Amino acid sequence: MELWERRSALDLLEQLLRDSRGGGLVALVGGEAGIGKSALVGEFARRCGDRARVLWGACDKLVTPRALGPLHDIGRQTGGPLARRLADAATQEELFAAFLDELAEPGPGPVVVVEDAHWADEATLDWLSFLGRRIARIPALLVVTYRDDEVGTDHPLRRTLAALPSAVTSQVPIPALSQDCVRRQGRLAGLDGETVYRLAGGNPLLVTELMRARTGCP
Repeated sequence: MELWERRSALDLLEQLLRDSRGGGLVALVGGEAGIGKSALVGEFARRCGDRARVLWGACDKLVTPRALGPLHDIGRQTGGPLARRLADAATQEELFAAFLDELAEPGPGPVVVVEDAHWADEATLDWLSFLGRRIARIPALLVVTYRDDEVGTDHPLRRTLAALPSAVTSQVPIPALSQDCVRRQGRLAGLDGETVYRLAGGNPLLVTELMRARTGCP
């Protein structure tokens, strides 16, 4: 998948991955819906190759929140003691300890991805706080994606992110696509670039959908 105007964000994630081997770090990837958070992190994970062990979990917008959803995703991926603790309905303390043991497993350093943290339940926020306070002593990179336009001052995630140690936490900006980029991609798709920009602005998802629809507004 081609990413437009995301070299600086990918370079920053690459640098954080290298630096995390001397002590864990947190990368916060915030942006509006459709700005390309998942695409960016997916491309970064692909580029990691065998240099890192990517553990991936996601939060979901459910009527009944899925407690520790990302940790369950990771447990299914890793198997082993963490998966057994989850299956046995162990206590929160035991689950968090099992996750730290998983990060300490020999092999490539871990990259822990938590997607859509704006939908995180309380237990997941506790887990992020727990991990954030200990990450500096673990050679791991924690990547958290979230919709920053949905996280107001009173949102629970805002308090969790604010409590992360500033010395180990970095923001990974994802700006809107430039007008030149959108116009150029529109023209390459056989569309009027100015119209594409007028309708979609710099949102990559909207630009892509307009190009796929080719006529009218999807």
